[in-house]
Amino acid sequence: MAHPATNRFTYWGQLGILAGLVAAGLICSGIIQLILLTRVNIGDLKDLETKIFVPENAGILRVVQFLSTLILFFIPTFLYARICHKKPSKHLGFKQAVTIQQAGIAVLIMLAALPLVGTLSELTEKLPFSKATFDRFKAAEDAYNKQVAIIGRMNNFTDYLLSLFMLALLPAVFEETLFRGGIQNLLSRWLKMPILAIIITSAVFSAVHGSYLGFLSRFVLGFVLGWMYYRTGNIWLNIIAHGFYNGTAVTLLYVTKVNNPNADLSKADMQFPLWTGLVSVVALYGLFIVFEKVSKYQVDKPGEEVLLPVETNNQPSWLNTPLRNNDDL
Repeated sequence: MAHPATNRFTYWGQLGILAGLVAAGLICSGIIQLILLTRVNIGDLKDLETKIFVPENAGILRVVQFLSTLILFFIPTFLYARICHKKPSKHLGFKQAVTIQQAGIAVLIMLAALPLVGTLSELTEKLPFSKATFDRFKAAEDAYNKQVAIIGRMNNFTDYLLSLFMLALLPAVFEETLFRGGIQNLLSRWLKMPILAIIITSAVFSAVHGSYLGFLSRFVLGFVLGWMYYRTGNIWLNIIAHGFYNGTAVTLLYVTKVNNPNADLSKADMQFPLWTGLVSVVALYGLFIVFEKVSKYQVDKPGEEVLLPVETNNQPSWLNTPLRNNDDL
């Protein structure tokens, strides 16, 4: 449940502010990328990727990764919430408490989702793409995995902990703040169709990762995370779940590296038979029933907005006036 926009911004206005701030963040993120180029001896720009994405530049890439995601995802969303809403942290879901039971079920949900995500990824590769299209998609996927492998370079346990921070915790905090706390939250209140809001947000969430072959798997992951936020409005649960999911992937890569120091982490992948995806769906259904029970006291009401209680005599009079409908916001 959310409060109406403090300054009575329309939903189009709120979307415009959020989109504008994200666009500004994208520009700033691009500037960060240019700063990277000044730290690396590029030479011929044709060799840009070869020069940058090498193990020697792992430290610089980690800094760029941190600053880019902070500026692109988190800061714009928090500024939007401060501009448009009376209590930004509460609006985004940061003021909600998390119980041990909720956190535990959230973790189990992400574990149960692993086979389904893996199966969808394999099924996507079997779709009837033309050879040229598949090769292009595969090249983009390999390039993405290569970047992740460099940023998450793990030669020792300290590198493993650093990778958990850079590839598991930070993306969870920054991405969930934008996609669930910002976009899905706004669309749920605007469209009054929470499931449609989850679908749209999940599609955007997956598309932003730029992985064609991984689109369906990331879409499902986004839907699972979106459902959790839809039912509770608690962004911390999403951060825990998303962070655990990413952390599981990082841990598997680290174990692979320990067992085989010469392993190419960019090509490490888990294989899931089709039947495990079906079992995963059943497990997710059951776990969400349990999640509803342990979160019953906190179940959100997306699309509904309530007035803030009057705290001082200086507040605008509209805070005391019941709203006829949410289209007036």
